[in-house]
Amino acid sequence: MKKGLESRLIIHEILKSARNYPLNLDLVFIKTINKKQISLSDRNMIKNVVLNSMRHYLIVEEIIKKYTKKIKKFNDSYYLLLSAITQLIILNFKDFAVIDSSVELTKNKNINASGAFINGILRNINRNKKKIYITNYKFSKLPVWFTKKLPYWNNKQKNYFIKNILKEPNLHLVFKNDFDLKKINIDKVQTTKQSIFLKTSMSVEKIPGYKEGYWWVQDFSSMIPLYLTNDLTNKITADLCAAPGGKTFQLVNCGAHVKAFEKNIDRAKIMNRNLKRLKFHCKLKIMDVLNISEHEKFDLIILDAPCSSVGTIRRHPEIFFRKQIPNFNKLYILQKKLLNKAKMLLKKNGILIYMVCSFLIEEGEEQIFNFLKKNKNFSILNFSPLNLEESKIFIDKHGFFYTPPSQINNGLLIDGFFAAKLKKND
Repeated sequence: MKKGLESRLIIHEILKSARNYPLNLDLVFIKTINKKQISLSDRNMIKNVVLNSMRHYLIVEEIIKKYTKKIKKFNDSYYLLLSAITQLIILNFKDFAVIDSSVELTKNKNINASGAFINGILRNINRNKKKIYITNYKFSKLPVWFTKKLPYWNNKQKNYFIKNILKEPNLHLVFKNDFDLKKINIDKVQTTKQSIFLKTSMSVEKIPGYKEGYWWVQDFSSMIPLYLTNDLTNKITADLCAAPGGKTFQLVNCGAHVKAFEKNIDRAKIMNRNLKRLKFHCKLKIMDVLNISEHEKFDLIILDAPCSSVGTIRRHPEIFFRKQIPNFNKLYILQKKLLNKAKMLLKKNGILIYMVCSFLIEEGEEQIFNFLKKNKNFSILNFSPLNLEESKIFIDKHGFFYTPPSQINNGLLIDGFFAAKLKKND
């Protein structure tokens, strides 16, 4: 197959799958790309184009509308144009390679599109490239299911959200210790004593210290709740929905005795590989946490519950792109069941930290207050800035950790997140 064509065919296939099926995109990349003999540079290109095509699909749709009225959304022609225009306008790829490959793809027996049509549209867009002005789209253009969840947001919050989600996410690394961090000579910004983000994007495997196991990848907002929690040493701890493993790694690194649980086999495999790379010792059980024996009791339980994941929209733009909306009723019920399971596994005076990578009230604050109404023996422990004064802006009036997708003063882009710390009093 012609150079570049196979990569663009994979992009086309992934975009169609991401639209039509509720797939975990990280696992799709791994399973789809690893089956084929593709270079690291081509793998990175595929991921770059797929993510940006979904991140900017509403902008690209407006461009398509200006140049043709003869296209139905989400057919083969649409996906070819979405990918190609993203490469031409958003990513500024070489026009010949993009247009030629897109036309060639129409000859594939599994793609129902006209080469002449695709060629004409793309050449017209390319001729007028300098006249195409990229602007942020309006909040009202986002999926209706999402905008309806945020009637309490004002225009400033809406505009801030739109501005932030179109940006490329930063790669944030958490180190075992500050000594290892100081060994790394790379263009970086330090975020805590033990974490940095990279100022330029790199393949994870090429970052210094990868093979040595000096660090792991974990978003800033995901690491902060445990970073702000004292006395983890020797705590008998359960991480109930553990993969991809960042919080387990934090706990082990702080000297906690951790038993991790993960239901998804593929995610557990990735976590096991990272445990080995980091030289961390931890029991990882592949099982549904709802089936854990309640004879087991823990000092500390971390529950990073399944959720809509809207806080990770920069990393997972497929959440807005896909046809199927999150099943919120199913998620709420599962979160409630997991909270009730966690309370049964907790010792007296034990601590439960509930987290979701979501900033929607129903999945965070409301879930916790409903739990507290029915469990009077639990109380809120406020998160405190402790040794990270900057974190006080994320601690709300209830003492919860809360943030939508944001950009903080040092330029770091962080995910939306919610965390609550509860104590069992009897």
